Amino acid sequence: MTQWRSVLMACLLVLAGALTVTGVAQATPAAHTEQIAAAQPTESVPPGPDVNAPQQTDTGVATETKRKLWIGGIAVVLFALVYWRNKKRWDKWKKGRKAG
Repeated sequence: MTQWRSVLMACLLVLAGALTVTGVAQATPAAHTEQIAAAQPTESVPPGPDVNAPQQTDTGVATETKRKLWIGGIAVVLFALVYWRNKKRWDKWKKGRKAG
């Protein structure tokens, strides 16, 4: 069990290293100092939600979504079978090692 924890911790450290931001922050002022005019809105929009907003039509589940769900289900079943097989092999190996 300790070996699996070590492997998991190593994977997490690799992911953390890959996903963190590297480099030095630059805290320098902007190169230009002239005034920049902010854009002004050209039309006014009433505040709040639009009561008569267009509604989406219910298209149901797309065929691509169904395909992805099938592939995901098959992947989970295959993973469970491989896990179960490896667990049986591990138990058999462990029992043989204790006996001999």
